Amino acid sequence: MVYFLSHKNEETYSYGMKALDGDIDKIQPIDLSRDEGARITQSYAYRGRAFEADHMPTCIELEGPKRKITDIYSGFGLFVDEKFKAAVERLEPGIHQFFPVEFVWKDGSHAAHRFWFVPCNRLDTVDRQKTTFEFRNLWHLKGDKTKHLVFSRAQIGDHHVWIDKFIAAPTPAISETLKAKLDAAGVTGAHYQHFPEAD
Repeated sequence: MVYFLSHKNEETYSYGMKALDGDIDKIQPIDLSRDEGARITQSYAYRGRAFEADHMPTCIELEGPKRKITDIYSGFGLFVDEKFKAAVERLEPGIHQFFPVEFVWKDGSHAAHRFWFVPCNRLDTVDRQKTTFEFRNLWHLKGDKTKHLVFSRAQIGDHHVWIDKFIAAPTPAISETLKAKLDAAGVTGAHYQHFPEAD
């Protein structure tokens, strides 16, 4: 089984956030070279490539009332806690980026320590014979609940976190092994969408 990982937002309202340092608009991948997958853009969108560190924020202000911040939290990307980082690093040491960030409230008081997580595996992992979505240079997955997305175990290999380079609006994909480690660690705030794997 493969899982798309996102933040399960159970807050009453959708609250914004603001970077207090760095420059969000200047964040970009280190390697902008083209390949056959989705175009690599000068932005902080997840494309399976490492980000330049120069403009990454270290302090982010959260809007809304003071509240408990889940271990996985979304904003410009996915922000994760130490438990998440440790689980990923045990399986794929030194592959992915974790930029430390402090969340603060509007009065400047501390809210949480998190890491801006950047998946750095860019792979082609969808089984093109068994997937029933139409492939038009990219997989466009929205809009048709009768279609099926199937991943290839052989193409995934030993990877545990990746971005599929042919999915138009990619979400980090994770292995069943990593999901089990996150569950065992009690990581909160995760939403998982599961898909089958074929040999």
